[in-house]
Amino acid sequence: MQKLASRPDRRRQSGASLLFTLMALIVLGFAAVALTRSVDTGTLIMGNLSFKQDTLMATNTAAERAITWLQGNTGGAVLENDSTPNGYFASTPARLDPTGNRSTAADKYNLIDWDGNTCAATPNRLTCNVQPFTDPNPVNGNSVKYVIFRLCRNPGATGAGNVCLRPAVASTTTSSERGELQPGGRITAAVASPYYQILVRVTGPRNTVSFTETLVHF
Repeated sequence: MQKLASRPDRRRQSGASLLFTLMALIVLGFAAVALTRSVDTGTLIMGNLSFKQDTLMATNTAAERAITWLQGNTGGAVLENDSTPNGYFASTPARLDPTGNRSTAADKYNLIDWDGNTCAATPNRLTCNVQPFTDPNPVNGNSVKYVIFRLCRNPGATGAGNVCLRPAVASTTTSSERGELQPGGRITAAVASPYYQILVRVTGPRNTVSFTETLVHF
């Protein structure tokens, strides 16, 4: 009876291919996580920029509302004294830091109480007694506050004893167009009003905050 030839022993598998496959899967997994986080970060940045732009647009509306209030009170003595319920001050405090970012223990400034907490987040300050006007009508869902300062040394009537910042030259004319001559038309000297400084702070989603400054005169 013929014996069958014995088969050679099979080579023992070392598992190297499985190891490389697992390593490749791990690398691909890390790459996928990094890509996902990159996309999420980009989306977050774009969202923050959008919110920032929205608050900046809202500051323009707030400044227009403040100018409307000023225009409604020109020509009388209302603007010669403080009107704190309307966020108006007839003089400008010295060393004012509107944002509260410059005041330090070594160099203190006067602050505006934007948050209504006596500037608790900035303990190093001279004073924090300027109360802004909180607009009851939000702009596109953004909270609006503003302060108006008349750029004068003191409250009261303007004059030699109360220096105010004004335009260098001011004039009025009865002509409706520049350079137009009409019967009876004349150009007369006039004194413009002092400058008014409007400081606006708008707060939006994700703690987005925008500050703007506007100078006007009448």
